[in-house]
Amino acid sequence: LRLFVAIEIGDIIKKRFRECQERLKEADGGIKWVDVGNIHITLKFLGYVEERHLSQVKDIINKSVQAIKPFSLRFKGIGGFPKFQRPMVVFIMAEEAASASGGPDDKKTSYLTTINSRLEEGFQALGIEKEDRPYEAHLTLGRVKSPHNVERLVRLMEEYREEPFGEELVSRVLLMHSQLTPQGPIYTRLEEFPLNTKEGE
Repeated sequence: LRLFVAIEIGDIIKKRFRECQERLKEADGGIKWVDVGNIHITLKFLGYVEERHLSQVKDIINKSVQAIKPFSLRFKGIGGFPKFQRPMVVFIMAEEAASASGGPDDKKTSYLTTINSRLEEGFQALGIEKEDRPYEAHLTLGRVKSPHNVERLVRLMEEYREEPFGEELVSRVLLMHSQLTPQGPIYTRLEEFPLNTKEGE
């Protein structure tokens, strides 16, 4: 099974993303656009995992969200990787409206970073390698496949550089199955893991 752990995005914010994406398509560049209906925040991509390990996978995710309370994500502005002026990936930036304690040396750290680091540690036991770069939450809108009309694309991106797209309350984490097809990936929700909603815990 080709698996990943993700946070879903609500339809109202997806509608804003779709409007932005349609505007950027006017650049008529060499870009492979993501289906906004499938857009999500990936917490950890697992790759191919044998089905017999599924119960272990679920256990690791469950432990990773323990004592994490629901939190808000704010989506604001468009970015380009590796550089805004020469993007290979066009993405929406995500930031947390609050932070959690319990990070290294008891410093303040974000909920997303906390969950991600727990997932990274947990999945090492299944032989899944840790990412070698710091975790940053983002939503990919498209991938630039050729430099055709990239200057026009960047000019359109400038319109959304500081654009507020809205805020999302995160109350659960999802285990997703990704099936690759010629028409694009098909995502299936395997299980959801609610965050801790009880007061005083």
